[in-house]
Order: sequence, then C-alpha cells, then structure tokens
Amino acid sequence: MSQDYWLKQNSPTALNLTTCFFTDSLNGWIGGDSGLILHTSNKGISWNRQNSGVRNSIVSLYFVNKNVGFGISLEFDFTPPNYIGSRILSTTNGGISWDNYLFQDTNIFLNTIYFLDTLNGFTGGSDGKIYYTSNSGSLWTQSTVDSGLSFTFPVEDIKFYNPLTGFAAGGAFDIAGMIWKTTNGGLTWNNRIVGAEPVTDIFIFDSLNIIAVGGDFEYGASNVKTTNSGVNWNYQEFGIFGIANSIDFRTESEAWISLGIVDSFLLSTNGGINWRLTGTPNSARIYDITFTDPNNGWAVGVDGVILKYNTNVIGVHEDINYIPETITLFQNYPNPFNPATVISYDLNIENGGSNFVSLKIYDIIGREAATLVDQDQTSGSYNISFDGSNFQSGIYYYRISVQDKSTNQEFTLSKKMVILK
Repeated sequence: MSQDYWLKQNSPTALNLTTCFFTDSLNGWIGGDSGLILHTSNKGISWNRQNSGVRNSIVSLYFVNKNVGFGISLEFDFTPPNYIGSRILSTTNGGISWDNYLFQDTNIFLNTIYFLDTLNGFTGGSDGKIYYTSNSGSLWTQSTVDSGLSFTFPVEDIKFYNPLTGFAAGGAFDIAGMIWKTTNGGLTWNNRIVGAEPVTDIFIFDSLNIIAVGGDFEYGASNVKTTNSGVNWNYQEFGIFGIANSIDFRTESEAWISLGIVDSFLLSTNGGINWRLTGTPNSARIYDITFTDPNNGWAVGVDGVILKYNTNVIGVHEDINYIPETITLFQNYPNPFNPATVISYDLNIENGGSNFVSLKIYDIIGREAATLVDQDQTSGSYNISFDGSNFQSGIYYYRISVQDKSTNQEFTLSKKMVILK
C-alpha cells in the first residue's frame, strides 16, 4: 500500500500543484496554478507563499542552490497589449523576491528549464526549440536542432549528465516520442524517434544508462531505456491507463513514477526492471515527484496535495526539534565525477562558538567509505575536496552531522553523488 510509503501533509492551498524542487532536505519550492509558489525551509513543517509576480501556472522550477532559482510560467492573456508566450522567472534570494520577463519568442510556449550553474542554463518547448544562456538568462540563444519530419515536436524535459552531455525529451500524442542529445554543451542537438508516444521526464543513471517515461491517454503509460548513451532505445508500454509524467529514484533499486490523472504510483524495487501499480493516499493524483536523498522525498498534485515519503518505512526517525538552517548541504560539483569533486556546506551556529562536525562518505548499502571532516568548526562556508580515485564507479552518499553543544542535539543531512570511471 502506498499509504505505507507516503504520508499526506498539511497544505496551504487547494490549487493544483504542478512541479516541485528541493535543493536539500530542508529547502524546497512547489509551483502551481495561478502563479503559486510555496517555499519551505524546515522539511515541509510549514510552507510560505511567495510572490511570483505572475498570474498563470508555474510549469517548471529549477534551483542551483537555496538562493538562486529559475522558473517558467505560461502567458495566456489574449488581450492587447499583452502577449501569448512564456515568462522566465528568477530569484537570487531563495524566492523572497522574484523577477520575471516575457521570453523573447512570444510564439513559443516553454515547458522546462534547467541550469548547470548560476550562469549556464537551458530551456525548451513548443516547435522543438531549445535555447541556452551563459549569463543567467539575460540573453537566450537558440540551439541548432536536427530538422526533419519530427523537428517541431514539443520539448518537455531537459537534463544534463555533465556540462557537455545532455538529453531532452518530448514528442506528440498519437505520433511519436522524441529524445534529443547534445555532446557540446547544448550548442547543437541530434534527435531521434524512440517510441510511439511522447516522453515527459528523464532520469540519468550514468553516462550509458538512462530511463525516460511518458505515454498518452489512449495507450497509457510507457517508458524508454538506453544502455549505450542513446545509441539505441528500448520502448515499452506499462499496460496501464495514465501518463507517466515524473520519475525519480529513492535508491539505486527503488523508483517511483507519478501518473497524473490516475490515483496511483508505479513502483519498482529492482532498479526499474519491473513495475507494479500502488494506490496513492486518499486517491491523490500526482504530477511531480522528487527525492533529495534516500530519506527525503516529496510528491505534489491535484487540489493542493503534498505527500512526504514515510521514513518509518526504512527505519529512519526524524527529530523535528532542530534549529532551521543550522546546516545547509549543497550538491557536490561536478556530479557525476571522475576522479574528484567538491562538497560544500554552510554552518550557522547560534551565539557563536563551535560545534562538532562530521562529514562522511557511504556506499550504496550504507557502509562507511571515507571520513572527510571530524572536528569542531565555527559558523561559515566550507568547501571540501573528495578524491574518488581509489573508489569503484557507482552511487555513493555523503552525510554531514553537526553536534550542537548547547542542546546536545545532532543534526544530519545527506545527498547522493555518482562516481563514473
């Protein structure tokens, strides 16, 4: 039962929620209808409404860190002098304030936005167009995309494996599903038909193995997989009604797919080889799903529903009596990496002084693999280098623990990283 896995949270809205993005276990944003953006900085214990400055649905959100983020809202006002098109949103203070502007091509409806860092990003949408920026969106340049019978298929999702190699997904109902690939940082893209129905979301395991999901109302949910970086794709229908609109992996073996119009998830416990249908709590219909690490997952959908992954299922019990933002653990960069990467974190220790900090690396089954920090530290920003030369390729987790000397409480955060050789 999905009720064992997911717990319904108190939601401050009844509007449909379309997209969610978390930078770590504490900080997350949810986008929805009528320009709604919600933010939490305490693991979803409370949600605050942010002023997005737009009136229409937020269709995509992406945050580089807890301060710098971007979004897309569609513009549907047909009354002159307003225009039809898309608006790009941006923030540099975690959404306390949002700026927005009408995208330069008002004939394009953008569907997705993705940033490698605070400067370099990508967006795509209708007519099969993909754009890139190298200055935080001040200027967008159209990429060169293969032309042909299918070049006008909408782009629904963009993700990058590394700064040079990225994939985009899309397609058209009752015609075909499409995958685009770039190997030069998004300057040019090659496309190919990979299945019978549109592809909506991509998950990249490593440089070779990728899974993407989609479907349509007639044939139901489907997925495509590659084991050779997109040279060949295997298309498979799940045989169930619904459109697979979002996929994420909690661990290397446990994966979840949301089905939008259907009140169920698809769940795999063997790395996406086999899938089974499991109902959502209170028959919720879910549009987006995300995991920041094995202990923290979120799903959002119709009528303001917010679900949180039930950590009791995996034997993890959280202490909610922590000091908000005592620790901020950032995603390592680069990721995936070979052989070295940098792990960054911030410490905010009340009343000055120092706390004991431990930063360790664990393998996929939870065995300790390395200790990077094991000492007292004061408030500040820290960058720790990790050399994985002596480690095998695979998924690892890095975990920071801070022992608060004033309360004797321990606060922990963790994130996933991938070594690729």
